[in-house]
Amino acid sequence: MEKVTEIVQKALHREDMQLRDIPQIDLYMDQVLTLFSQHGGDNMLTKTMINNYRKEDIIRPLAGKKYTKNHIIQMLLIYNLKSVLSISQIGQVLGECYGALESDNALQMAYSEFLERAPQLEETTAGLLCDLIPQETLDDSGDLLAAVLVLSRLSQQVQDVAAALVEQHFAAEK
Repeated sequence: MEKVTEIVQKALHREDMQLRDIPQIDLYMDQVLTLFSQHGGDNMLTKTMINNYRKEDIIRPLAGKKYTKNHIIQMLLIYNLKSVLSISQIGQVLGECYGALESDNALQMAYSEFLERAPQLEETTAGLLCDLIPQETLDDSGDLLAAVLVLSRLSQQVQDVAAALVEQHFAAEK
């Protein structure tokens, strides 16, 4: 049987796309999809998702049919937000950021900071989860159910805090 630490490490480990992995040249949609599938799997991003993000103005308008490095960063931001925030909340956050940021380089800097913090977040989260789930928990189905409930509550609390930050700092336009 796997140890709790092994389960946690496997679950938390992510291979985020690095800025250096994004080509400096503009890409057509199929090339963008290929790039994302190489760094996160085929279902990470689809044509339909991209088109929906464009229709909702969550991705800045294109000049022609090609996506810039900045568009790809926008898609990465959306990907990392969409499991916690609704599309309208993501639109609020990114819409305000697009207006407030002085240059396209600011999005790159924000994503770079996110990537720099990821290892520390993984380590901190692993420690917390291993504290919440003692090894003996895996031997008893009742304890295991309780652990899953605790983790579900933790997930909901983190999601609620993210939503509260959006509500307080990225107010919807009226």
